[in-house]
Amino acid sequence: MKKIDKNKVYAFIGRAVVYTSLYVGAVAFTVFAFLQNTIY
Repeated sequence: MKKIDKNKVYAFIGRAVVYTSLYVGAVAFTVFAFLQNTIY
């Protein structure tokens, strides 16, 4: 059984968190803009 490189694991998790945050932010912004246009 190979020892897992912690640096690689943390890098992978960090990247996943960043991409997820960007995706969620983009979706939230799109929904918010859509609602603003619909209300006014």
